[in-house]
Amino acid sequence: MDPCGEPRFQIQEQVYVEPTASSPGFHTIVLGFKVSHCLILEHPFEGMGAHRLKAGDVLWIRCFKEKVVRFRARVLRVLREPLPMLIVEYPKTVEEIDLRESERKKVFLRGAFLDLKERRSDRAWEGYILDISETGCLMWGEFVHLVDRDVLLSFRIPWTGELIKAKAKVVRCEVTDKGVRSGLKFLEMDESTKEKIKAFMKVLDERTDVAKLISESRT
Repeated sequence: MDPCGEPRFQIQEQVYVEPTASSPGFHTIVLGFKVSHCLILEHPFEGMGAHRLKAGDVLWIRCFKEKVVRFRARVLRVLREPLPMLIVEYPKTVEEIDLRESERKKVFLRGAFLDLKERRSDRAWEGYILDISETGCLMWGEFVHLVDRDVLLSFRIPWTGELIKAKAKVVRCEVTDKGVRSGLKFLEMDESTKEKIKAFMKVLDERTDVAKLISESRT
């Protein structure tokens, strides 16, 4: 976490808001801010989970630039007049995630993850991995909103059938009309699994028939 002593926002900058409870997130824009005091966001009262927000709720807010900046903020006020606004605490600290920390590879692989908090078979969610790196992946599917939860991810390498299992944290969720996109960050990965994923990434770089093999995994 880095100290946030200078403005890190721009007017009309798009941000993504995620209630830390099990409510869908939503995109909005920055209307204004006062450093060390508050951040003012446009409030889309209709749709997703925005209409449920109230003073005192705690949110995750993310900005997407060269680095993903995220921070927790408490809702100070919810206003409808004269403009629909959501006023939240100005962050004292932020977490920065370098998107170039690990190269992402586009894939389309069937996968699943198990909610480790519930540890029940009916809490296993199936979907597709859209991109993958040595540090995490992006999954898409009909998931529930599990931001900040630990999950067990599993998928098979298409040309060998080898099963990969890795513990991960859901670091962001984006609810769309075509399902939920969940960003997963790998956690506590053993050396054997690390080497398997490195080898997988290397093959994605080298093989010319990878696109065909991966597309076959859709069926």
